[in-house]
Amino acid sequence: MMVSVSALRVVLCLLSAPCLGHRLFQEVPEPALQEEGALPVLVAMESPFGSLWPLPQQLQLYPDVLCVPPAEFSIVHGANSTAGHLCVVLQDAFRRYYDYIFGYSKRRDDSVRDMVSGGRLVQLQVVLTSVDNECDKYPSVTSDESYKLIVGDDVAVLQASQVWGALRGLETFSQLVFEDGTGALLINKSQISDAPRFAHRGVLLDTSRHYLPLKTILLNLDAMAFNKMNVFHWHIVDDQSFPYQSIRFPELSNKGAYHPYTHVYSPIDVRLVIEYARLRGIRVVPEFDSPGHVDSWGKGQANLLTPCYKDGEPSGTYGPVNPILNETYNFMYKFFEEISRVFPDQYVHLGGDEVDVSCWKSNPDIAKFMSEHGFGTDYRKLESYYVQKILGVVSELKKGYMVWQEVFDNHDQLKADTVVEVWKERNYQEDMAAVTAAGFQTLLSAPWYLNRISYGQDWIQVYRVEPTNFTGTEQQKQLVIGGEACLWGEFVDATNLTPRLWPRASAVAERLWSNKDVTSVGDAYNRLVKHRCRMVRRGIAAEPLFVGYCDHEISV
Repeated sequence: MMVSVSALRVVLCLLSAPCLGHRLFQEVPEPALQEEGALPVLVAMESPFGSLWPLPQQLQLYPDVLCVPPAEFSIVHGANSTAGHLCVVLQDAFRRYYDYIFGYSKRRDDSVRDMVSGGRLVQLQVVLTSVDNECDKYPSVTSDESYKLIVGDDVAVLQASQVWGALRGLETFSQLVFEDGTGALLINKSQISDAPRFAHRGVLLDTSRHYLPLKTILLNLDAMAFNKMNVFHWHIVDDQSFPYQSIRFPELSNKGAYHPYTHVYSPIDVRLVIEYARLRGIRVVPEFDSPGHVDSWGKGQANLLTPCYKDGEPSGTYGPVNPILNETYNFMYKFFEEISRVFPDQYVHLGGDEVDVSCWKSNPDIAKFMSEHGFGTDYRKLESYYVQKILGVVSELKKGYMVWQEVFDNHDQLKADTVVEVWKERNYQEDMAAVTAAGFQTLLSAPWYLNRISYGQDWIQVYRVEPTNFTGTEQQKQLVIGGEACLWGEFVDATNLTPRLWPRASAVAERLWSNKDVTSVGDAYNRLVKHRCRMVRRGIAAEPLFVGYCDHEISV
């Protein structure tokens, strides 16, 4: 049998036994690390898991290698699938993944098949086993993303309960196919049983500090799917601009966006993002932060913000949302009523972070209100008063909510299903312990603010974070539902967003998907280098990890 050199290396490492679970993975040696920059010393060693990213939970790779001929290969619904041929999500995915596998191949004809003596894989059958396969629904925090994949003689079978698991399995299958030096596309016989470790694996993009064109957002949704990430946290507005084009309150973007026509997200744009994400198994959770971070809101909504005073007179500047006016809450109800219709996800992120109370302190009407309500001079109580009102609004609209950790820190009364996002990097492990001890579901983002950059391979520090590494009971740690890679936009726009985010966010993706014992930086480096090249082939301008090159760069 003739196989490629790269395939032979995999075969040699597998001849004694299949690669079972993570046992062999743990035996891959760590590279030496320099103190400055933590740069791995490259070694001439193939990962026994090829370029799989994130690593599946249970994996068996066999030495038998099959040819995958492009002209004969097809991806189809299995005969026993509950979806039939009416599942738009699958039909769209079949087209995409055929192109991902074969679209950049050097040779698309069948002449390579004579170079590989052995079997040929000609079909991938995708079988959905649940009647409620969710083909016509949106993904949710309770969606089933598990799948099983068997690559055998002639036919591979991908089985999943729901369509979201099938999407993750299609990504894994596409990563199993590799190209040798002759142009032949090959795949090892395999058995995989896989499911994510955490239900929430998110990326936050900030579209206020710099407006991000629609194509940039869609491209990063693609990258998220390549890394099995499933929540797009859309920090859509902030102090600097209000690009969300409200149907009910159009003046918010007319006056609050950088430009009312070119730098806004129209209702059609928003629907496109939501559907594009749905087809990739990605939830879209919008964030409308208040009572702070709202300068842009006040430009298009009169009397929403608090007038600031200086020396007893209005200064002409404005602070956080004015929490003492009934019209504030009337506006918020109508606004979030629209948001609850536009965004189908169960949750909306309400922010609640970094409230500068200096303007409140200067305002005599605020001082009178606080005195009447017994708040004294504790402005956290005033903030809590506002937050409780907003939480009530969103609850009345049958939406769940996520909040930044300040809302919890201020001892607000939260619903049992509130998701608290821990973002303060200092003592974040203590914060995780405190939030989970109070019984709330928790997200971690503190160590994953990827807008921060440094020279060298800072993905390693990102990769080494363990979300449950805090003092607490097992019940507490089960309340950690995942985390997010955050890319704030003060110094990021469409020109540098993608290379700054990827492949560093890939390190977060594997930490949130794979088994807790998957910790070898050495093996991760070998796989991530290949995965980064695969993303580049698929149109994602992911930055390099270190020196080297991608095979396709010389395959013209």
